[in-house]
Amino acid sequence: MGRGVAEMHRWLAGLLGPVMLVWFLSGLVMLRVPFPSLTESEWFASAGVLDPESCCPSLERIIDAVDRSQGIESLRIILSGGRPVVVAQYLDGSLGSAWIDTLEPLAPFPEASAQRAAQAIAPGRAILSIELIEDDVWTVHQRFNAHRPLWKVSVSGEREPVHYFSGTTGELVQDTTVHERRWNLVGSVPHWWYVPWLRRQWALWDRLLWWVGGAATLMMVAGTILLVLILIRQTGGQSVAGGRTLHRMLGLAGGASALAWMVSGWLSMDHGRIFSDGRIPALDRERAMGGRLTARDVESHKAEWTKAVSAGMAKELRVSKLAGSVYAIARESADRQFMVSLAGAGESGYRVFPESLVRVAVGAMLGSVDGVTVRTITTEMRRHESVRSQVDPVPVMQVKHDGRDARCIDVDARTGAMLEQQDSSRRLYHRLFDSLHRWDVPWLVGHDELRLFLMGLWCLLGVGLTLSGAWCQVRRRARVEGP
Repeated sequence: MGRGVAEMHRWLAGLLGPVMLVWFLSGLVMLRVPFPSLTESEWFASAGVLDPESCCPSLERIIDAVDRSQGIESLRIILSGGRPVVVAQYLDGSLGSAWIDTLEPLAPFPEASAQRAAQAIAPGRAILSIELIEDDVWTVHQRFNAHRPLWKVSVSGEREPVHYFSGTTGELVQDTTVHERRWNLVGSVPHWWYVPWLRRQWALWDRLLWWVGGAATLMMVAGTILLVLILIRQTGGQSVAGGRTLHRMLGLAGGASALAWMVSGWLSMDHGRIFSDGRIPALDRERAMGGRLTARDVESHKAEWTKAVSAGMAKELRVSKLAGSVYAIARESADRQFMVSLAGAGESGYRVFPESLVRVAVGAMLGSVDGVTVRTITTEMRRHESVRSQVDPVPVMQVKHDGRDARCIDVDARTGAMLEQQDSSRRLYHRLFDSLHRWDVPWLVGHDELRLFLMGLWCLLGVGLTLSGAWCQVRRRARVEGP
């Protein structure tokens, strides 16, 4: 058995050793410079303030202008290129948009409007280049699919910023700096194999990384078995050649962590193969809404709509429906908003959706409110319970159903959006991936610098483990070939 395991370990190491070395080194970079991503706070900082006089005519006409057979899940009114725009999020995940002043379709977003949007973000700076693209290495992810094509705008400045504007809605969807781009070319890009020609073929990229990750996991398992067998032999008094001493010492010091990272990294490519994927079907989301959003939901509510429009310095007006209650949400920033009830049994003045309403909505989705409880996950809970600590600290309501079909539904408390459903399979996935790959565990979550230091140390052990294994391969080949 030992000889067969050793041969498999050596053969897989010869093939995958360079890949693992890249994974450990790039992971070390990613601990300090993550992949560029436009946060909600950054989006609000770049967005313009809506003018109540010009941004919002009849809400019924707005809904009629963007209604489609897919069904509207929510509406957003924002400024794009200096003009108010309505953006419809449909139940199938697609987007639609129209200019508010004419109610004509926006797409494709004009180049002149993209230039104005870029100048509004960086006033006084020169536009160095502007081009219409399908994707590049920073926008190849499928989350940008609904926004393609994209306007890529390079702007002068010390940080050499590049802004990406949606061709569908005209809003800012991504930005990068020269610092992020340089480090991620040796960080996230090689770590995730974000080569555009491969990454845009999602099915191929997904299968390739799944099988390569599985083979690397098998190699690590074989190495662990070998290490155990060697320790047993040494305990029994058998001598073992000393040429691989460093490799074995590093295996003892960091092998368990390397194996945990390899297994959890492989699981990150699961995408529903072994564990449930957490997605909430469109029909379930529609049930939670109490039916798709239509013009009939807001008939004769002009006064309430005017009140929402005039509330503060709104940069986004959102219309959301939950359990038959329709709310207009005037949002000034990621954590400051005002809600006005437009229809149903809802009340105005809330900052977040009431737990009672969320409970009824999720109960409608599950078929009954019996056994349904709600709690709001706070930053303090994340620190002690390690609940999705990787996300921005937004208020999340976790709705738990204790029946035979036990599962949790995560709901964005500010917008009413259904984020994820967690059955026992999904919860196990989170425990494995979050704890093994990100070390997202109680206590460490509240001590990020220590967590990052320890993860970096274990990355270096993984680098040493890989390099010492490569040296063993070189020495073994030299002995076999001889002088």
